Amino acid sequence: MTDSTSASGKFEGIRGVINDIRLLLGDLLGLGKPDEDTQMVIEVIFGLMGYMAKADRLVSSHESNLANQIMDETDLSMTARRIAMEAFERGMLRNINVHAELLRFVDAHPAGSEPAERLYNALLRLATSDGRLDPREYETMVQVTRDLGLPAVTLDNRLAMFNVKR
Repeated sequence: MTDSTSASGKFEGIRGVINDIRLLLGDLLGLGKPDEDTQMVIEVIFGLMGYMAKADRLVSSHESNLANQIMDETDLSMTARRIAMEAFERGMLRNINVHAELLRFVDAHPAGSEPAERLYNALLRLATSDGRLDPREYETMVQVTRDLGLPAVTLDNRLAMFNVKR
């Protein structure tokens, strides 16, 4: 390892520690608790992600890494991360009703809204994260597409963008 590579790795490690401290301080100051709508969005997105991850009966490292990456991308607080992880676990255990969760979501965020688009993209990213789409994953995405009020052709169009075959 060169000095610059070593320094880069140390910087990333320090940045990660600083981010963890920032999240912890935010939670300690009461800034980490999501509002009711944000909590519902987290529960639905990560619950459905857990459900999707287990659709082919095996949660791959690609899928669990993507769930963690999405938590990082959305800059969730420690409290919100706990909510997300619990929801993901419920989804994996099939302890959710996909249709009811999507109805709950669409009541607050109709088809075409930015949150609905984020939900759809997150689920599609997860379903295709291992480079293939299992028939059970496809059927779950068909249900999600329908329950979000999107045209049926949306799924196949998006899959073509991801260059994934089913």
